[in-house]
Amino acid sequence: MMLRKICFLLLMILVINFCLPAYGQTVGSSVGSSDYFVGDAIIESEYRLGPGDQVSANLIVGDNDMSLDYKFILDPEGKIFFPRVGEIKLLGLTIPEAKKLVRSRIRGVYKVKFIFSFRLSVPRKIQIYLSGAENKPHYMGERKFVYVYGQVSNTGRFEYLPGKKYSDYISYAGGPKPNAFLGWSSITRENKKIAVNGYDVIFNGNRSKDSDILPGDVINVPANFFYFSDFSSFANTILLALTLYSTVLK
Repeated sequence: MMLRKICFLLLMILVINFCLPAYGQTVGSSVGSSDYFVGDAIIESEYRLGPGDQVSANLIVGDNDMSLDYKFILDPEGKIFFPRVGEIKLLGLTIPEAKKLVRSRIRGVYKVKFIFSFRLSVPRKIQIYLSGAENKPHYMGERKFVYVYGQVSNTGRFEYLPGKKYSDYISYAGGPKPNAFLGWSSITRENKKIAVNGYDVIFNGNRSKDSDILPGDVINVPANFFYFSDFSSFANTILLALTLYSTVLK
C-alpha cells in the first residue's frame, strides 16, 4: 500500500511540474564570439571611461574663431594625446570629470579665449569570452570580469561594467535556455554563495531582487530537472512511470 502511494505521489509531481510554467521558457537571442554594444543609454555622470572608448572634442580658439575638431580613442592605459597639450589620462573618469580635466589642461596652453566641448562619441565594445574558445583581448591593461555558467545561451566570461546587475549579465549571455531553473540561480562571491530568484527578477520584473554584480562574481543558472521539451518527452516519462508502477504491482 505504501509503495502505491509513493508511485502515485511521483506521478503527481511529474504532472504538476509539467503544468506549471517552466522557468526560462523565453529564450534570448544567441550571440556569437564577437564584440557587441550594450544597448543601454549612457548616463554621462555614471559612465566611466576606459580603453577603447572614443571621445570627440571641439575647440574654438581666439577672436578669429579658429575651430579645431578632434577624435580620440583611449589607449590601453586609458590615455589620449591632445595636440599641443600632450598626454592626458582619462581612465575611470566620468564624462563631466574628463571634460573638466581636459579643459584645465588646454587652459594651460592657450592663453587666449576659447570655447571647448567634449563628449563620448562611441562607447567601448564589450569583448565576450566563450568557454573553451578564448580570444586575446584587443588591448592590455587591467580588466575585470564576471563569469556566467549553466543554462544560458552563451556561457563564459564577460567584461565587468560598474552598475550592471544579475539580469544584465543574463542578457549579455544570450538569455536563459528553455530548461533553465532561474528560480535557483546563484552568485558565488569570494566563497560565499548568494541565492537569486531570477524568475522573479526577469519575468515578474521585481527589480528589488536584481542583485548587484561585482568583479570576479560567478553567476550560475542550474537546469530544471522536470523540464520537458515537448509533449512526447512528457508522455514517454509518464509511460515509463506507469510501466514501473505495473511491474512493481506484479
